[in-house]
Amino acid sequence: MTLSNSTDAPKDVDLYKLTTQVHRHIGFQKIRMGAMLCVLEDAGEWRGRTAARSFRGFLVEEGIHPQAARQYMKVARKFVLELDIPNQDLLAMSRASMRVLCAAADVATPDNLDELVSIVATLPRPEALEEIRVRFAAVPAQDATEKLVSRPVGRILSEVGELTQMQRAELFSRLGIQSISSSGSNVSS
Repeated sequence: MTLSNSTDAPKDVDLYKLTTQVHRHIGFQKIRMGAMLCVLEDAGEWRGRTAARSFRGFLVEEGIHPQAARQYMKVARKFVLELDIPNQDLLAMSRASMRVLCAAADVATPDNLDELVSIVATLPRPEALEEIRVRFAAVPAQDATEKLVSRPVGRILSEVGELTQMQRAELFSRLGIQSISSSGSNVSS
């Protein structure tokens, strides 16, 4: 197995150390890309770059999975654009899964940031999620009585959430939904 094109690569490479460095780098770059996507979307700079008529369409045309992009953007918006945390803290947190980072983004404030960074950077995924849930009342356990949504319906609901207001209005009109109340529930005709 060759790790580089160089034939004179050191034979005593610590593959574990290299693997963890690459893992952190990839996580860091996902957050960095999320920040860029936030700016592209907010400024409308994605328009005209592809034939896409929506930001989601732009992501698809660029080969970026929309659901993953939304997670990267959520994390970047909170930690980079709002809280402006130092790169060394972002790098420390970047080893965590996006699920953990999204849970942390849901509860992050300037007051709890140091504690949150420590939890995310040091604990394995299950323990980090539990600590965030317990300490910050986040990531609620799924209620057994809560209705589960089928995967196809869940995908559709996720995509509807990414539509613009005009696109939603067009969709609801075609589905025969007369109006939408201010609480977000649909009223059928």
